[in-house]
Amino acid sequence: MKIEPRRLLELLAVARHGSISGAAEAVNMSQPALSQSIALLEREVGVKVLERGRQGARLNDFGNALVFYAQALESLLGRAGEEIRMRSLGLEGTLAIGITPVTAVDLVPRCIEILTRETPAIAISVVDGLDQEITEMLRTRQLDLLVRRLGIAARHSDIEEEPLFDVDWSLITAPDHPLAGRASVRLSDLADVQWVLPAGGSAFRQQMELVFASAGLDWPARGISTNSILAIKSIVMKSGYVSVISPRLVEVEAAAGRLKVIRLDDVGPLRPVGLVWRRGEKLSPIAARFAKIIRTLAQEDAELPGTTAP
Repeated sequence: MKIEPRRLLELLAVARHGSISGAAEAVNMSQPALSQSIALLEREVGVKVLERGRQGARLNDFGNALVFYAQALESLLGRAGEEIRMRSLGLEGTLAIGITPVTAVDLVPRCIEILTRETPAIAISVVDGLDQEITEMLRTRQLDLLVRRLGIAARHSDIEEEPLFDVDWSLITAPDHPLAGRASVRLSDLADVQWVLPAGGSAFRQQMELVFASAGLDWPARGISTNSILAIKSIVMKSGYVSVISPRLVEVEAAAGRLKVIRLDDVGPLRPVGLVWRRGEKLSPIAARFAKIIRTLAQEDAELPGTTAP
């Protein structure tokens, strides 16, 4: 089976605009020409991809399946154009990485610093998003690699995962908070504390909800909500509020005595942070360098006293 790539992109326009007329205008074609192109696509794949009726054209399951590859093709062509543009400006190439909060503060910035020192003539894009969102961006070739927690996003047969290190969760308080002298606490015993926690719609909130669920608890109904990790740390330092966070995100403040980190005993098994890429595809030279550096850093961190290897 051979599919004309242009017809996939035209089908994607129909999916986005919800009609042949809207898609035809978007791709600068006449409606009859676009209808004929879709008919040729259906002949190529051997099945109908649109259901046509009084309400217009609607993608069926076959059409929706093709749209996934159309999105990947569009992203691939866009990345190719950007690669050429960057090389015309004297750069070696591009790298697009997807991350979540726990990797944004320490590991990924260290890796980027080494990579850009060794290979300065590159352009790097870093996307911070929900686990499922950045996974879909990877699958549709908008991103080269992910560094995120494993075991949260849905698993897909077309992506590969490699654990790098384990991350736990701790309670953080101000140094003078009544709980600050405790070596450990149970999340289930903290019904009366004042919380500052991530707001809805963020990767941080998604991960934190799993922490509370692992302790058999509902999400706290009262407290302060913010998607700024800096704001969470600042509020805890200057008030009686507490929060749950990875110790990696507060290492500087804890070392300076501005925050107290308390172990949580009932938040379930540790989830690893790992490297994620598309299965069966060779990484670009720049992405391969990034992967090598981050594996080395994770291994070095695991060998330090007081750290946990995956």
